[in-house]
Amino acid sequence: MAMSTLPVELEAGSTDEEKADILQDSELDTTMKEDDLMNASSVVVPALTESEEPHRRFPKITRSSCIGFMLRVVFGAFLLHTIPSLLDPVWNRLFPRSAARSASSWEDAKCNPAIASEHHEVLTEIPQFVLDYAPFVHLYSEEKFWPCDIAEHLLHTTPDLNYTPIEDEQQVSNLTNLDELNEYENGRHVFLTSDDNVEDRPDWLSGQKNIPDGFSENICDEVRCHSRHMQEPIGRRSQGGRSDAPAVLVTVNKENGVVDAFWFFFYSYNLGNVVLNVRFGNHVGDWEHTLVRFHHGKPVAVYYSEHDFGSAYSYDAVEKIGKRPVTYSATGTHAMYATPGAQPYILPLGLLHDQTDRGPLWDPALNVLIYTYDHLNDTLRASNRTPEAPIEWFHFAGHWGDKFYPLDDKRQYGVVGEYHYVNGPLGPRFKHLGRRKVCQGRYTDPCVIKHWLGVNEVHESPGVGEGEDWPDDPELLPPEMSR
Repeated sequence: MAMSTLPVELEAGSTDEEKADILQDSELDTTMKEDDLMNASSVVVPALTESEEPHRRFPKITRSSCIGFMLRVVFGAFLLHTIPSLLDPVWNRLFPRSAARSASSWEDAKCNPAIASEHHEVLTEIPQFVLDYAPFVHLYSEEKFWPCDIAEHLLHTTPDLNYTPIEDEQQVSNLTNLDELNEYENGRHVFLTSDDNVEDRPDWLSGQKNIPDGFSENICDEVRCHSRHMQEPIGRRSQGGRSDAPAVLVTVNKENGVVDAFWFFFYSYNLGNVVLNVRFGNHVGDWEHTLVRFHHGKPVAVYYSEHDFGSAYSYDAVEKIGKRPVTYSATGTHAMYATPGAQPYILPLGLLHDQTDRGPLWDPALNVLIYTYDHLNDTLRASNRTPEAPIEWFHFAGHWGDKFYPLDDKRQYGVVGEYHYVNGPLGPRFKHLGRRKVCQGRYTDPCVIKHWLGVNEVHESPGVGEGEDWPDDPELLPPEMSR
């Protein structure tokens, strides 16, 4: 039998097209099986005639056949990629726990609508790091108006539409139905008005029974408080006390691993600042907050609310007990600061200032209502740690205190647009929870994150006017109200 052979070297990793070209250049018919061709690194291709082994003859491999083969491979890969994504919703519905576990992290799972919308446990989970870095609060040592319980506050107030009581004998406002007051002018002009004359200083207004108990007053020794660039020696309370007034924690999961933990503190009365022996800015109800921002579970910044403004610091800069940030609450106004001492505002001769010190140390994590908040659709959920916490009160769009008293009320006076008594505050929903920057203002407002603590820092003046009202800028409104 006559036979001739022609060696053809095919390098490993050669493309199908290159292999086909080499074979075509030999001007010989191919008798190799296609799978042998694809795996060959060095092969000898025999030249067969049609009469010798016609049963083994294959069609000649051409460019068009290789292109067809490659198209089939691409189409198969497309199906392999597409079919699982089409089946995922069915799988997730049949096996919800498996779907929840498939999330790479708490942050990713909450941002994944395909998973989060189906699994309540993902939407309500509070990661441990949020509580590990909960702030301590030093209340002022001679404070007259201490933290209060929002539920008790409602027992001593009556909702007014401007100055007219809302008469509904069948309904008493509580934390589970407070949002129903939004039926009246969308809640904007609803005020939770004190049933008592506030100048009589009823007991419920002072919150004295809620002074934290059980806190330690040890001074720094072998375990010291931590801060940077502090000129004043730092005292240490080794353990914060519990208050009967629950704090409110609202966690907001944002993009790129950012989680904001808003710690809200409520007081039934705000005693305003004094300028030249004249007091301005008293109001019933007072909401203040400290924000701890996390990035992939690590604290990176702390924001302290100061009236309508605030100050932001890097986490490394602030004073800490262990690894928990320390907050100082100003006497009367309860504005929050990073340091003890006088907190002057931008007025000549220090005419306006707040005052803080190392008074009773409050650990708000010992008694707290904990929630998660979806800032994209304005949805609050009770967390897995306090699943029975009521949520309806959060959506109340009115004021948590009296409307500023008219000038014919003997309790009221005003000077150049500033009043002795002003509007009660709006609730946590209005504190720009969806903020991108750590600061509370508009996106276009500057937000300086300080990397040091200074003594007697000068703060922006908190002109009170008639008190808080709905912001005019839709950007600062809750999502559902700005649409």
